[in-house]
Amino acid sequence: MNLQAFENLELIPDLLSAVQQISDRMAKFAPPLTSKKEVARFLGKTERTINNYMSQGYLKDGYHYFYKNAKMIVFDEDAILEFRDKLSRGLIDEKVTIQK
Repeated sequence: MNLQAFENLELIPDLLSAVQQISDRMAKFAPPLTSKKEVARFLGKTERTINNYMSQGYLKDGYHYFYKNAKMIVFDEDAILEFRDKLSRGLIDEKVTIQK
């Protein structure tokens, strides 16, 4: 058994603390992605395009966004990050038709 792997175990708490500090700092600079306006800005789209994505099923109710009450929509940040990744990789056809 190689004992060298256990030589620096005492560094793990310091490493975890450093990771947490970096994570906290990054959270301060990350934009919130819970409103339609914030999501549109983050994706580089208009709010109307976000509405089109929603009505055409690209952004799914219950996954990408939720209704907090009858009028307020709240977006899920992780799902929006995943959606942006798919958009950037061309996995989502952006030819959305305009809903009148």
